[in-house]
Amino acid sequence: MTSIESLRPGSRAFYGTALVATGLAYLIVLTFISGLPFQRALISSLANIAPIAVGAIVIRAVMHSWLAKQGWPVMLLGHCVMAAIFALFWFWLLMILLGIVSGQSPVVFSVRPFLGEAAAWQLMQGVFVYAVIALLVHMEALARKGAANQTAEGEPEAAKRFVKIGDELHPLDPDRIIQISAAGDYAELHTVSGTHMLRTTLTELETTLGNAFLRVHRSHIVNANRVARMESAGGGRITLHLDSGDTVITSRAGAKAIRTRVL
Repeated sequence: MTSIESLRPGSRAFYGTALVATGLAYLIVLTFISGLPFQRALISSLANIAPIAVGAIVIRAVMHSWLAKQGWPVMLLGHCVMAAIFALFWFWLLMILLGIVSGQSPVVFSVRPFLGEAAAWQLMQGVFVYAVIALLVHMEALARKGAANQTAEGEPEAAKRFVKIGDELHPLDPDRIIQISAAGDYAELHTVSGTHMLRTTLTELETTLGNAFLRVHRSHIVNANRVARMESAGGGRITLHLDSGDTVITSRAGAKAIRTRVL
């Protein structure tokens, strides 16, 4: 079953659900309002949905690759042009599909396009459907931007947290931390200004520090920004050379965590 979380803007379930909802709306209108037989209404609904699906794929691609990167004047003009093209494309393909459905076979049929008010109504529907598709794609873009900003913000800055060193409290500045190693019930904090003993565990520190810090071994956490270079240590492990001159040999699990940062 599709969960609510999977219906995020941009997912297949998101667009699939929107397409199914549109098809059901057409089916209800054609069956109960227009009075068409159910089979005829179903076929007509599918004929309306097919151009929408094809057009939505093209619209989404153009908006993401080009239109969304333009300024507001160009974006507005682009939407007007694309709405007109989409409405005409939908009208053209719909007439062909309805002709095929009403014809003798998929290769022997005649096209009788809507005229007058019916044509105007169909074209207006095309513009409206384009507006809905454009809105959904913009929602997807905003969701992506929000997720990117949230990822960039990451954890609260460790500098806003304080640790007790001796009898004094000092801000924990992550930029100055090189590595942290286990020392019994304490944690040995190695910074650019020296080494400090903290009455805490590596597990507690791991949840406090930001994304730059990796648990590369049961007894070691390193600041990825302080790794000068690395090399294979054999057995699926990696030797990390820190910019302090120290080296840390990772565990196999720690090596996997390091490799996730390799481009």
